[in-house]
Amino acid sequence: MNAALTLVSDQDPVLSYLYEARKHHTQAAIAKHLGVGIRTISRWEARQTSPPAYLAHALQQLLPFGEESPEGAFDFIDLFAGIGGLRKAFEQIGGRCVFSSEWDTYAQKTYAENFRDGHPIAGDITQVQAADIPDHDVLLAGFPCQPFSIAGVSKKNALGKAHGFACETQGTLFFDVARIIETKRPRAFLLENVKNLVSHDKGRTFDVIRRTLTEVLGYHIHYRVIDGAHFVPQHRERILIVGFREPMAFDFDALPLPPKGQRTLKDILHRTDGSEPVLPWDESRFFDHKKQRQLDKYTLTDHLWLYLQNYAAKHRAKGNGFGFGLVKSGDVTRTLSARYYKDGSEILVYQGTRKNPRRLTPRECARLMGYPDTFRIPVSDTRAYQLFSQAAVVPMVEYAAKLMVSQLNLGEKASEAVEVPKDIMAKGLWTKEQVKLAFYLYCQLPYGRIYGRNPEIIALAKVISRTPDAVAMKMLNIASLDPAITSTGRVGLGNASALDREVWDEFHSDWERLAVECQLLRQQLDKNTVGDLEQEDDELVPDDFTGETRQVLTTQRIKQHFFRRAVLSSYRGRCCMSGLSEPRLLVASHIVPWSKDKANRLNPSNGLCLSAIHDRAFDKGLITLTDDFKIVVSEELKRKNETFIIEVLLPLNGRTIEPPERFAPQAEFIAWHRKELFVDNRK
Repeated sequence: MNAALTLVSDQDPVLSYLYEARKHHTQAAIAKHLGVGIRTISRWEARQTSPPAYLAHALQQLLPFGEESPEGAFDFIDLFAGIGGLRKAFEQIGGRCVFSSEWDTYAQKTYAENFRDGHPIAGDITQVQAADIPDHDVLLAGFPCQPFSIAGVSKKNALGKAHGFACETQGTLFFDVARIIETKRPRAFLLENVKNLVSHDKGRTFDVIRRTLTEVLGYHIHYRVIDGAHFVPQHRERILIVGFREPMAFDFDALPLPPKGQRTLKDILHRTDGSEPVLPWDESRFFDHKKQRQLDKYTLTDHLWLYLQNYAAKHRAKGNGFGFGLVKSGDVTRTLSARYYKDGSEILVYQGTRKNPRRLTPRECARLMGYPDTFRIPVSDTRAYQLFSQAAVVPMVEYAAKLMVSQLNLGEKASEAVEVPKDIMAKGLWTKEQVKLAFYLYCQLPYGRIYGRNPEIIALAKVISRTPDAVAMKMLNIASLDPAITSTGRVGLGNASALDREVWDEFHSDWERLAVECQLLRQQLDKNTVGDLEQEDDELVPDDFTGETRQVLTTQRIKQHFFRRAVLSSYRGRCCMSGLSEPRLLVASHIVPWSKDKANRLNPSNGLCLSAIHDRAFDKGLITLTDDFKIVVSEELKRKNETFIIEVLLPLNGRTIEPPERFAPQAEFIAWHRKELFVDNRK
């Protein structure tokens, strides 16, 4: 039976998890799990001291959650699991792991220490019958790349004998992935491998994989090589292969990749200014908190440092590029390799001219791969280096997972058209589809641009056989239902019909479905209309407010496009904190992250128009809002002695944001952000 989390009012969330954990475990058991003393638990419960925020995840593991999937969740299996990088990414978007397989005993130990869900870890997947694996929605596999033997295929062809994927892949571990997919028929899969899989054996290996997945198993696949440097300070190129049982509107471009170099080495190195977190599970294995520095054993000996310098010099003389990689805090590293424990040569941290460089510590390697500090490292340094070098970059996989889950949750298929209602061109009373299209456009136009001469209104009027003035009047009637409009004394035309109210309510109950439906309907109508429906309107503030695209958009692009236009138009194309109006620097920022609230992912009242820098600060909880929309700057930022922060961010404190013309931020969203994301409330 699942435990219902009872939040203790006005307390740190960690205390709430402790409160629930004590219903099921003794103080001694909790203390052992956290690596602290029983007296420490007693002091926390007596409110004499507060538990660190990073213990929330560890305390969650003590609660009997996970027996049932929450609404909208999905089940997945984790093959060739390693230390759980793929699993961690998919759990972070709401998935539940129902089966794990990993043969390496050190990886098993690390996996079991970090994922305590009760189900055993299967060892050699080649010995597991596919029928014995639980049913699942998604299959995850970071299978090793092995040569694919295709010998004998030509001979079988000559003899007229049939041969399937087992003939081409027998003896490789991909065969086990294929046989499980064939038996269990999951809705989707994600396969992760090295970049060279594409070119391995002159492309024949990847060709066998592609043909097996598509021609033999009948899945629709998408693949891309992505550099981990988009997410972590490490160049690490990996291929991600995404497959769906049914055709889906999947597009790797639907979510923009973060710019490379945004994360640098300083983000993962141990902090020597006193802010390095004390992790009870690490004890003093990697960092000396008294001396505020990593342990001396990670600094290279004089002998090893001299050897590496001579080795690099020898190859430079030959014109080769071999040698060590010396990095500073502002750099991005080379790829962490399995041989890192030997000399650490590919990633050596510069420590000044008077001190030899050093290796990364295993904790820093965990951070380099995108693992949180709650991730435990129960093996030796040597084994830890090997395990992290073979792991997946967690935020990179999460990027693909977010794209996949939108398909899994909504069951959307790739669609280039929808059926056009027969009465869409009716000239009498407005039909429901006509009102939907009017509301859809209303959300995306600045209020001051709702009039009959607007080219976008003219275009819509043409496809639904209404006059532009009639469409503009309908949109102003819809405006009379918008509290953000009426609260300022503007009432629109005030003649909203029962149908207008019905459409208003329907959108607010299911933004995603209606946005996609209206966009696809509009595209189909545009195809059936003669003439140029998309004229440029230079008077609209941001450049991307003008016109609708003719091409068939993927589902994700439709959502992204709608939310951005709706939010930016509501705020008149200006950052509500700084007033910046350059569209290339503006972001439609979610108040409650899209992964946390499916129902309001496209709700414009869950959005703020922010500059890129303000969006980043808001998203990371460094700034938040009060219920009356005043900006609150965190104490963490106030302590920073940096010119940019002092001049740009600190003056925001206490300032009221510029209110939107429509779709005012809902108080419940602001309260959630303040409670769950704002760093001052997470301490």
